[in-house]
Amino acid sequence: MKIFGHPVHIMLIHFPSALFPMDFIYSALGYYTGNASFTDAAFFAVFGGVILGGLAIITGAFDLLGIIENKPLVVKKALIHGGINTTVIIGYSVLAFRAYKEYPDLIQDNVSIFILKGCLVTFMIAGNYLGGSLILKDRVGLENN
Repeated sequence: MKIFGHPVHIMLIHFPSALFPMDFIYSALGYYTGNASFTDAAFFAVFGGVILGGLAIITGAFDLLGIIENKPLVVKKALIHGGINTTVIIGYSVLAFRAYKEYPDLIQDNVSIFILKGCLVTFMIAGNYLGGSLILKDRVGLENN
């Protein structure tokens, strides 16, 4: 899927890739400093990541449809990439909903939530590695399909 010749999925993926680690860092800072401003910043970072990540899933699905016929050998890698990153978005959606129910009186994350967020960010990095391989090696999203 392209707008004005630019691949939309590739443009959108940068937001959750930046906002989810920011959420993790701001949550940690809020926990260790007791400053509620960091907890608020984490709340907005996670919502931005979930919304734009959801849009990235949709545009990535359109890219997947474009490679099924043209690049059948790449489909397995694309499905793994999409599955990993969709799992991350679902996990963060649950965390965002949990925080939304508490808003505006947000509570700081506990250690188990930090571990979950750390796992999700690590999982996202693995998924993004596969996505980078799809773009750079397999030219998915760059060619006119």
